[in-house]
Amino acid sequence: MSDQSWERRRAQRVSASLKLEVKVPGAEPRPATLQTINISSSGIYFRSDHFIPPMTRLAMEIEVTVPGAAGSAEGSALVPCEGLVVRVQPEAETAGCNEYEVAVFFTSITSEGMANLERHIALLISQED
Repeated sequence: MSDQSWERRRAQRVSASLKLEVKVPGAEPRPATLQTINISSSGIYFRSDHFIPPMTRLAMEIEVTVPGAAGSAEGSALVPCEGLVVRVQPEAETAGCNEYEVAVFFTSITSEGMANLERHIALLISQED
């Protein structure tokens, strides 16, 4: 095996601090507003103060900034989507832990939501240059 790490992601991931509303499952489902770490067109990585087990299905709404039409000011758009938790750090619920990093793979997103997400990612990439 080589010293190079193999990257499985197909979509470009960019750092992003976005408002993310997640409907956390449980005895009494409750929405939680969280901040993202990074995002791509295939998934999102965020911090949570609650442990969310891998393979949990989540309903989410992401608020993204999108470029305005023909030189107008940037605006915001909501991206409603669903996803599946694929990784959590730490890997198990830990007493005294108040910050978990959660990776989610998108399983459902409307074409309009995907268009807004891709426009947001393109905007972030253009701002890195």
